Amino acid sequence: MEESATLVVTAVPNADEMESVQAYLGGVMPLLMGAGGKVVRRLKTASVVHGRPAGMVLVMDFPSAAATTTLFESEDYRALVPVRDRGFSEMNISITHGM
Repeated sequence: MEESATLVVTAVPNADEMESVQAYLGGVMPLLMGAGGKVVRRLKTASVVHGRPAGMVLVMDFPSAAATTTLFESEDYRALVPVRDRGFSEMNISITHGM
């Protein structure tokens, strides 16, 4: 059985494109859940000790890394990429495993 995976997303919303932010979130969350994702935490950054601040953090568990790969390679996700790129000045999407 393949090891489970945890998705960690940090993002900086574009304040001039909040409609795009909402459109992306409204479109991506059903895709993430449909791929077997379970929300661990949705967070708003309070302060930064080191590095560049991200306004939003999402942590989700998935049954496998393959589930996330399939999702991010799907036509449904690709259709959201232009909306994502308008809505966020920075977005980091990491697929992680336990150490």
